[in-house]
Amino acid sequence: EIDLGIIRYANKHDKYFKQLLEEKNLHGELVAEFTYCLIMSEKSELAKKETITMDDLHGYVQIAHADPYVPSLPLSAVKRDELPDTARRIYVFERGSQMDLLSENPETFMWVSPIPTRLLTNLHLVQRKCCDNSRKYRDVLIRRKDYQLTALDKQFITELTQSRRECLPDR
Repeated sequence: EIDLGIIRYANKHDKYFKQLLEEKNLHGELVAEFTYCLIMSEKSELAKKETITMDDLHGYVQIAHADPYVPSLPLSAVKRDELPDTARRIYVFERGSQMDLLSENPETFMWVSPIPTRLLTNLHLVQRKCCDNSRKYRDVLIRRKDYQLTALDKQFITELTQSRRECLPDR
């Protein structure tokens, strides 16, 4: 019943998702390919580093979205794979609350897809790469194969493309 959607998955699951889209008679179009980066309060000691290692994260609290999901894998395997081992983690479902926790507490960090600079500035957050993280992810725009895009859909895709260019300018 949905006309357009965006799915995100690790590149290593690409074959599975392409097959699933085919079985469901859906068309998928790559929007972006990226590596997760870290965001944290601009007051965090981590923010002073240009590049961060996994060891640098020890002692900090990870804010995590609590629903990593890959239909073909058990949840325990996906959580182990998607949520790197850390001593302290808070699961928060709602994005606004995640951003509030990050901006107010310099002892927290979060793994995210690249975020526009203007949003980071407004929220008093900084974004950094982790040199130990090389896992690639894909965002894929999906729709039924027989669906005809409306003018609003086309406008959405234009805005989506512009946002991707802002977040991933080297692509």
